[in-house]
Amino acid sequence: MSKNPRLFVEPVRLIVNVEQETVKRIDELMEGRQHHRHRNRAEFVRQAIERELARCQQ
Repeated sequence: MSKNPRLFVEPVRLIVNVEQETVKRIDELMEGRQHHRHRNRAEFVRQAIERELARCQQ
């Protein structure tokens, strides 16, 4: 899996619905922590999906 979304050869747009509380928690993480300073919800979700896929393959 690619680690750089700018280098995707054939990107696919994925639209997801989440609870408002989940979005608030993501925003709080991105604002308050060094690790998530990219402040990009889409990148946060992409990384979470890749981590879950990797975990499921173990």
